[in-house]
Amino acid sequence: MRIIRARLASPYLTLAAYLIFCLWSLRVLPADTHDDIPEIPTNRTIKAVRIETPPKIDGKLDDVCWQNSATTGELLQFEPQRGEPASQPTTIYVAYDANNLYVAFECFKDDMNNLAANLTRRDSFFFSDDHVEVLIDTFLDGRNCYAFALNPLGTQTDRRLINEGSNRRTGQSRIGTAISWDCDWQGKASEETDKWTAEFAIPFAELRFPKGQETMTWGINFWRNDEVPAEEQMWADMGDRQYAVSRFGHLTDISTANLVTKRPVKFKPYGTLNPQATQIGDGETTLAMKGDAGLDFRYPIGDFTVDLTLNPDFAQIEADPDLVNLTDIPLRFPEKRPFFLEGNELFQMPLDLFYSRRVEDLIGGGKVIGKYNKYNVAFMGAVAGPENPDKEIEAGELPLANYNYSVLRLQREVGKTSSVGFLGVNKQRGGTYDRAGGLDALIQLPAATSLNLEYAREWKSGGLDWAESTADDLVFVQLARRTNVFSVDAIYADIGEYFSPETGFVPRIDRRGVVIRSRYNKQYKGAIERLRGEVEYERLTDQTGELRNHRAGFSGLFGVYNFFFLVGPEWYYHVDDDDKPLTDRTARFFVGWFPPKYVQIRNTGNFGVRNNNNIFFIRPEITIRPTAKLSFEFILQRLHEKEPDASGWQLAEWTRRLVVNYQFAQRMYARASAEFTIERERRVFALFAYEYRPESNFFIVYNDNRDIEGDTERIVFIKIAHLLKTDLF
Repeated sequence: MRIIRARLASPYLTLAAYLIFCLWSLRVLPADTHDDIPEIPTNRTIKAVRIETPPKIDGKLDDVCWQNSATTGELLQFEPQRGEPASQPTTIYVAYDANNLYVAFECFKDDMNNLAANLTRRDSFFFSDDHVEVLIDTFLDGRNCYAFALNPLGTQTDRRLINEGSNRRTGQSRIGTAISWDCDWQGKASEETDKWTAEFAIPFAELRFPKGQETMTWGINFWRNDEVPAEEQMWADMGDRQYAVSRFGHLTDISTANLVTKRPVKFKPYGTLNPQATQIGDGETTLAMKGDAGLDFRYPIGDFTVDLTLNPDFAQIEADPDLVNLTDIPLRFPEKRPFFLEGNELFQMPLDLFYSRRVEDLIGGGKVIGKYNKYNVAFMGAVAGPENPDKEIEAGELPLANYNYSVLRLQREVGKTSSVGFLGVNKQRGGTYDRAGGLDALIQLPAATSLNLEYAREWKSGGLDWAESTADDLVFVQLARRTNVFSVDAIYADIGEYFSPETGFVPRIDRRGVVIRSRYNKQYKGAIERLRGEVEYERLTDQTGELRNHRAGFSGLFGVYNFFFLVGPEWYYHVDDDDKPLTDRTARFFVGWFPPKYVQIRNTGNFGVRNNNNIFFIRPEITIRPTAKLSFEFILQRLHEKEPDASGWQLAEWTRRLVVNYQFAQRMYARASAEFTIERERRVFALFAYEYRPESNFFIVYNDNRDIEGDTERIVFIKIAHLLKTDLF
């Protein structure tokens, strides 16, 4: 393959080409607005109906209560032709009793053979599945909501969205921060000859809402994704923002008399048994048998929740996959540990001072999370043991040892959709500490525009011969307009030379400058399914004014008949850690095929000149789903590098990964993965998980790991965690 040699055109020409692309696509391709569309109200209303006999949650709408419930329908297209009526009818039913809010969807479909339903694991992202969703703004604050979704297989997903979906980040840097919230609710789906149906039962005790009112009005919206003919449909018109909670409809006349809203105190003890075998190189194998126990405790107090954990065990959590990083910004992996997931979105800032993955080897911890009037409050304390002994200590970092962590977040809602907040975090052992504190503000402006502000300062103690006391600060300003079709971000950041909190995630320090990004993303009806264009410009200096990072890049994506193609050239001047200037000229590409059923194929790659070396990276992936319950994933990563004067390619990195999933039922599944690298590393993980009752789990885990030196460790974990509830307190 020919390596890119030519330097990209000037950033201004790149931006001009991008704007021409946007204008051309809006002019030439089918429009999504029509003069004959009637005016759509910004809000719709449905009156709650109280029932005496609840429905049986089996996905079938044959219960008498549905005949007496409130009904609505007439969904509108959000994509691809915004505001037009949906091509397939949907009927929605709403009722409630003392315990639950009940919602049912009746989704008609001309050809049930085109029903797309693949995902069976709870909290899946329904990227290409038919699904329905109910979104509820219980405080009627026009900014935050709960979301509950089902696909035709009855797979459940629940989320908590804040500030109109600002925490719904699903990229590599923040995967699933909104979806980390879980609650105990029921949902089932069923298929018929000309439709599929879904039933929801959402307990009032699992939701937070104002108390002391005779009747309540909640914000509500209903959503349907009809994969064929590629329509996303809404009940209340969202305009051009999918999670515009301020534009939700209203669910009225919810009588609070005799509602069961008390949340029980929860105790969740666990016990583990884990035999393990360790072999150092070719030496003898050492056998050991270990056991452990711990406890999780949750105490609800009004709209607050107190969580405590003692000696938590996360053996059932799979290790992070091996990923090739082709940038000079470190990868950010998602949080997977249950103790940190609940309420984790409240600790987010534009540049995070607290990144929970920094807390390693958790011994115990506690947190308080809740809402009082217009204030969101979160406090977390944790005690951690020795950190990873293989971790290299950077200059100025605190030494490896046991540390106490504490973080306080206070956020006040201002107006309809704006907010201001404070976050303070401390990592300390004795007189050695690393502290940071900051203020942030989200100011919503007209025309879907927002202003994000942050100021923070870090203090690090001395007391050690190799570390001096330091203090430095950070300034961040972002003006953004984000809609589903056209978005633009303009960022100014000034990060001090010594600003590098060990508790946070600040990818770059000693940088000052601007970043400008823009995106056009439009779905169309017909052969052309999607067009997307993105442009990015970055110019950063250090605190002395020397240019350190200068980037210009563009990417364009084209989708037709389930095939997607992307190409993105980039020019990047940067200075490495040895003060050596480098100029990269690379291009990334993507090819994917996403039919509704059975198989998905995608290939990501990058080629060009990086760090003065010719590179070629490729990552083909294939997912096969022969049945709704069984799936296979195979991923191959290959990175080749060649020095300018070298005669041939040198194989730098090579990883193979195989994953098998089998879903016996929604709460019982098995997963196995095997990953091998060219350095003879091996990571094998197998898990059988059974939630035999809500929030009570049984796990069998097998790990087989071999490192670069050939040392092998094989561990079996058997774990049981049983939830106990009481109303004694």
